[in-house]
Amino acid sequence: MSQANLDRFLQEARTNLALSDKMKEVRSHDELLKLASDHGHALSKATVIRHHLHRLAGLSDEELETRDTMLFDRDFSDVFVGRFI
Repeated sequence: MSQANLDRFLQEARTNLALSDKMKEVRSHDELLKLASDHGHALSKATVIRHHLHRLAGLSDEELETRDTMLFDRDFSDVFVGRFI
């Protein structure tokens, strides 16, 4: 349930088109945990949230300002997986 597990899951998503497409439909941390589990990857919510927040921290002020209060829901996959797949 570490960053290494998350890295392995994201690597699989880079090479597995079906998984990549499913990840683009993910809208919450819980949905991502379920998808990872369905593909044999044990992730913790803490690792996923930490990773998501790290991605958000890397956005510019302009990028953050163009997103609304639904940043953690509607734009989840854009922020979480958009830079990886």
